[in-house]
Amino acid sequence: MPTSHAQRSFPWHWLPGAAVALAGCAASYALYHQQQSSMQAIARVRFEQEARLFAETLQRRMESHADLLQGMRGLLTVNPQLRRADFERVARELDLRHYHPGVKNINFTRYVPGPRRAAFEEQARSDPHLDGDLPRDFAIHPQAVLPDYFVVDYLWPQGGNSGVQGLEIHSQPANLEAMRRARDTGGLVASAPFELHQETEHRTGVIIRMPVFAEPAAGQAGPARFLGAVGVSLRIYDIVHAVRTAGNMQGLALRMADVGPFNSEEPAPPQSLFESETRVGTSAMEYEQSVRVGGRRWSLQFQPVVPFLSPQESRLPWLLGSGGLLVTALLTALVSMLVLRRSQALDHAKETDTALRESEARLRAVFNQAAVGIAQTDSRTGRLVRMNQKFCDLLGYSAQELQQMRFQDFSEPSDLAADLEQLQRMLAGELSEYRMEKRYRRKDGSEVWVDLMVSPLRLEGQPEHHLAVVQDISKRKHMEQVLRQSEEPLRNILNHMPVGVNQVQDGKIVFRNDRHVQICGYDIREAPDVDTWWRLVMPDAHQREHAREAWHAACTAALKNPDGAIRTVECVITAKSGVRRAVELSGMILGDSHIVTMVDQSQRKAAEEEVRYLAYNDPLTGLPNRRLLLDRLEQALAMSARHQLCGAVMMLDLDNFKTINETQGPDMGDRLLREVARRLRDCVPEDETLARHGGDEFVVVLKDLGADPQEAANRAEEMGQTILAAIRAPFDIDGQQHHTALSVGIAIFRGVRESADELLKRSDLAMYEAKAAGRDTLRFFDPQMQAAVSERAALEADLRAGLDAGQLELFYQPKVDQGRITGAEALVRWRHPDRGFISPAEFIPLAEESGLILRVGEWVMRSACAQLAQWSAHPVLGELTVAVNVSPRQFHEGSFVPQVLEALAASGADARRLRLELTEGMLLQDVEDTIAKMVQLRGYGVGFSLDDFGTGYSSLAYLKRLPLHELKIDKSFVRDVLTDPNDAVIARTIVALGTSLGLRVVAEGVETEAQRAFLERNGCHAWQGYLLSPPLQAAAFEALVLKRAGV
Repeated sequence: MPTSHAQRSFPWHWLPGAAVALAGCAASYALYHQQQSSMQAIARVRFEQEARLFAETLQRRMESHADLLQGMRGLLTVNPQLRRADFERVARELDLRHYHPGVKNINFTRYVPGPRRAAFEEQARSDPHLDGDLPRDFAIHPQAVLPDYFVVDYLWPQGGNSGVQGLEIHSQPANLEAMRRARDTGGLVASAPFELHQETEHRTGVIIRMPVFAEPAAGQAGPARFLGAVGVSLRIYDIVHAVRTAGNMQGLALRMADVGPFNSEEPAPPQSLFESETRVGTSAMEYEQSVRVGGRRWSLQFQPVVPFLSPQESRLPWLLGSGGLLVTALLTALVSMLVLRRSQALDHAKETDTALRESEARLRAVFNQAAVGIAQTDSRTGRLVRMNQKFCDLLGYSAQELQQMRFQDFSEPSDLAADLEQLQRMLAGELSEYRMEKRYRRKDGSEVWVDLMVSPLRLEGQPEHHLAVVQDISKRKHMEQVLRQSEEPLRNILNHMPVGVNQVQDGKIVFRNDRHVQICGYDIREAPDVDTWWRLVMPDAHQREHAREAWHAACTAALKNPDGAIRTVECVITAKSGVRRAVELSGMILGDSHIVTMVDQSQRKAAEEEVRYLAYNDPLTGLPNRRLLLDRLEQALAMSARHQLCGAVMMLDLDNFKTINETQGPDMGDRLLREVARRLRDCVPEDETLARHGGDEFVVVLKDLGADPQEAANRAEEMGQTILAAIRAPFDIDGQQHHTALSVGIAIFRGVRESADELLKRSDLAMYEAKAAGRDTLRFFDPQMQAAVSERAALEADLRAGLDAGQLELFYQPKVDQGRITGAEALVRWRHPDRGFISPAEFIPLAEESGLILRVGEWVMRSACAQLAQWSAHPVLGELTVAVNVSPRQFHEGSFVPQVLEALAASGADARRLRLELTEGMLLQDVEDTIAKMVQLRGYGVGFSLDDFGTGYSSLAYLKRLPLHELKIDKSFVRDVLTDPNDAVIARTIVALGTSLGLRVVAEGVETEAQRAFLERNGCHAWQGYLLSPPLQAAAFEALVLKRAGV
């Protein structure tokens, strides 16, 4: 007995748990180790894929250079006498910088026998470049006497390749060896790496060559004559950078070296081509691959410099291992507890087994004798535990077969989802039981409809099983189906009618179609009867009572009609969504019920209202439009005539609105107009008229200003000052403050002596007088204004005639750089036959407003180019540049670029001597179009100046993108540079900014030696102004230039 007691006391139930713990720890370690290896393998695969992608991309880029050379060789083979300009033109079209990054130049290295050296140099000097310049200083270098020469004859581009043209490649052994190998093999050859003399950093480069042979003339035999080789010089740093920029060197360190000829059995000592700033050293992962370039082998060694696994992936092995240990601990405790509970449960089971058998026997007797089908089902699995015979008969299965099935197996799939949803709600405690009608599939495949009631069987409070009681209702369902089929055609017709239809019987709504529900928003459950429906769609009791009385009267009248038709009643209902709808109700009396139709009239009425509103109101601001303005102005004139009272018409125009609209977009302009309209409403009394006249113009009509015209003028001026003050305050839009102002013109009227149109014209003239007076002010109409308008119209007509008669003339103001005249700004002058010279300040704004600026600008462009062409033959004057001011309207014309190129071509002027001066404001209008036009003209050599810099709005982001040549400091800063510290700081800042951006800086309006000295001390050596000379006619300007040059 003591031994038996000791055995029972020993905690044997912990032994299975210990076994689980050992197995779990071993499995956790194995999982950690396997996942660690898998992550390392993934990192290596990603690393090698990135390296191979770089190598393949590099190989394709080198092959594209071979295709480039093949085309150039074909050009020279077909035309061995190809001229230098033709070679450069073809090379320029290749757009090396864009399509072949890394290519420093494309060249033709010509083979020159020793005795032909002098003749070759003489011929080369007489062969002009694409721009027409002769390479007068062409000479073979370095100087050496050789039996034959390989000389770089043709070269593109010239910029960035100084010292390359005329280079004799005996001075570069690697280059010479590639040249000879190309000649001997006849194929593509790459040189060993060498230093590019034209570079200051990253000088390692190679040259890829392809020989050019001239075929013997027709009828002549013999080998092809070796002419030389076309080649491309490559800077390896640029090649690698281009591949990296394309996203093909992510997270890699690279060491690239040339290891000699590709077919050599023994690799040559490596010659470095490129090495990443992050040095390639020793690493757990590395990858090496060779590429073939022009018969040479390039070795590429890669190492990762960043992890190729995300932090989450790196931690995954540790997480899995830790999770395994945690699960092991939980399983250990669980197994131990289960073994203990099992031992305890076995003891308890023996005590209750007998009582349970007796209880089950009694329950089975009741269960099997029930008149309906009953089944007990496991709530978790759906498997049937037991069922009575009635249930088996209903489905045609035996009890043994059903005990192997789940209730889902014989449920109709389309009914199962609703059944499971109700079951889950019951198990969650939301329902105490549920009932539904559904279909079962019998064993023979037939369908049976049942009335199903399900209730939970709870064990210690948990519903582990549920009891299903089913009754066969197939016959009833069949009868319902027959009835539904007979009603279906009529129901489809009603549901697809475009009007709402319902049937009312004894106050109940027994039918309503889909359109009725769409209009009202309430279905049968929400509005089952007429009273509820009226209460929902008309919450206002008074309105509801009035509408129901009208409807009741219509129904009463219908009883007296033979056809029982109910006349139409209009009312407004509120739908469930809160939307108010205008509807028409009508119908028909049918015995003890009646049919009601409902037609939604909301869209028609809303459209009519919208048309009426838009006919008389501005859609942006909601103010009266010009049509309604004229109507109210006519009424005001009529009232003024009847009562002999004065009134006023005020024309309001936003100052500088066009600038805001163009620089910040039309959306911001519209929002500003709405805000201005809101402030104007606050200023103008409600009984007066405020209208939008169009664009950025508003009109105020004041009716009753008294009988005295002077008193009326005083009251109108008071209103105008109130409006001006209100608009001066900044506008806060999206957190940004915007400033604007108004120019106001006022015309006083009394009676109907003037028409509405005449009053608007007078107020408009007064408004323009306010603008001329400096804006942000008001002016009254004066008869002298009409004379000014007439004079302006005459001046415009004279300008049109002057353009045709050749009355315009160009004057030139010299530009000085470090004491030497380097160019001039072309300024247009108009010599009127009667008035003499007319100030540009008078006729240029007129040309801008009238559109004549396009013709004036075209004339100035053609005249300036013609003058450049005339000066080009002179050794001194031919070095000058001419700057032409371009108006915004002219620049943004679609034909501007062709117009400039046509002027250059027609005159023969050198595009590199032409400068176009643009203002800051025009650059911000359609920035992408501006850049595209500037880049296109820049490609032909035309330069650009940013005029009046500092007076407008400039973005450094735009300045960096624009292909500018120089900045011009506005004369307003130069004038007070010695007296105003702010202007001095601005001038220094502009000089520093231009210098940092690599731009030339020119000061305008220099009139004193002190101003010039200040600018020179601060790094601005270029200037123009009256200190040297005012604008001069061409002859006087030429004399000044020659005198300053000592000619």
